Amino acid sequence: MTLIDTAKIIADNDLELFVKEIFILAHEDGPKNSTLRFFADGYPGMVYLQSEKGLLLPRKKELTEFFLYGQMIAPFDLLMTGPYLMIVFQLYPFASKLLFDVDPRKLNDDCHDLSEIKWATIENPLKSLAAHSEIIVQTEIIAKFVSKLAREKGMDEYREIQRAIQIVMDHKGIIAVNELAKRLNATERTLRRKFNHYVGISPKKFAKIIQFQTSLEQIATGDFSRLTDIVYENGYADQSHFIRNIKKFTGKRPLQLKNLR
Repeated sequence: MTLIDTAKIIADNDLELFVKEIFILAHEDGPKNSTLRFFADGYPGMVYLQSEKGLLLPRKKELTEFFLYGQMIAPFDLLMTGPYLMIVFQLYPFASKLLFDVDPRKLNDDCHDLSEIKWATIENPLKSLAAHSEIIVQTEIIAKFVSKLAREKGMDEYREIQRAIQIVMDHKGIIAVNELAKRLNATERTLRRKFNHYVGISPKKFAKIIQFQTSLEQIATGDFSRLTDIVYENGYADQSHFIRNIKKFTGKRPLQLKNLR
């Protein structure tokens, strides 16, 4: 498969405020069914899917060829039938609301069909995507589509929530809601309301997901000598609290996730 400089595609289309990363997941050969497991990471996303059939588990929801997914709080699987290609645009947490005006709370652990949506001044990219087979061209088509959507939206009302999200990420999730509100010169109530409206979850839950992702990365790469190293480096009160948090988001105990990547 051709290597794609996805960071350049993001930069060339001025998408740094909206798109965190672009992933290409493909399986051209192999078994009839493939299962892809995902854990909460704090980011929604948009997917172009080519597959005989795709299912979101455990909901058993059939996936369309172009869809938006929200905050995934519980672990979930994608079951693919036959060869598949997924072009995934991982969005920043406020982007699903800003770009698509979809209530992020309704997207939690779910996805939203974009394949039939018509925009007033922007063409749905599916026809163009179907006309090309080169992955890099398809990726650039989606990037241009998102860029057009972004240019139609104003950013002023999203600046504060964007700043709040960045502070949580910079602190790797180890920041209390009252401290976050203080840094933003906002009340905790206002902060919770804005997170629920634009991100779909509370600031406390979002911070826990970012904290979890940081510790998961450390577990998965085996970058630790003792489990307690991860516990205290990532701001958990004790080992039992840490284990409960990991099991909540993955359904597994920490050491079952070692060398996952």
